[in-house]
Amino acid sequence: MPSTRRVVKVFDSVVDYYDSWYEQPMGRYVLDAEVRALDLLLPRRGLGLDVGCGTGVFPKALMNASPGRRIICSDPSMGMLRRARERGVESVACTMGRAPFRRVFDFAYAVTVIEFLENPVEELAALRHVLKDRAAAVFMAINKESSWGRLYRKLAEEGEPVLSLAKLYSIKDVEALLVKAGYEVVEMLGTLDAPPDTTPEKPFKLLRGVELARCGVVFFKCQA
Repeated sequence: MPSTRRVVKVFDSVVDYYDSWYEQPMGRYVLDAEVRALDLLLPRRGLGLDVGCGTGVFPKALMNASPGRRIICSDPSMGMLRRARERGVESVACTMGRAPFRRVFDFAYAVTVIEFLENPVEELAALRHVLKDRAAAVFMAINKESSWGRLYRKLAEEGEPVLSLAKLYSIKDVEALLVKAGYEVVEMLGTLDAPPDTTPEKPFKLLRGVELARCGVVFFKCQA
């Protein structure tokens, strides 16, 4: 895996590109699907931590969906955090493994963060210390074996700056990482089951069980 410093440097360089993708039809579709899945899996009230928040797109949407939530952003990229703060989201600069909190959060979540961790088991385990006992933690990961995963691997091979730093995992691999880090996986939910080459006209689906295999992203709801 690339060093955390290298990952941060790349994310600092793509802030404008990162936001503009969500303004495109496919980006809006993906954002709506992922926010809906998170909204279903996370508590509707309480203090939460968005780990690797990027430009703050998700916490803003999740707090709008459930005003009882208060979400704090964390990210090691100052470029990303500046954009998050422009959205009015509270934020702190830190990595997953060095969050300056102890046992204060009712929930935490991370969207496409596992793929960029230098030491995933160690960093995931460290995150448990910011959570209250039996608090919920939700991790979204790209499904390596899906059509989305295959596209992202192809783009990485072609030199896409962010994806070229990512390590994609299978569903079983992510579950194994979480268990090694001390989490109990209590629920899995997937979406983006349609191929990524065209924006689907039908509403997105949220899937479970054997149907997870064809989902582009999978959410793992855990207890710390």
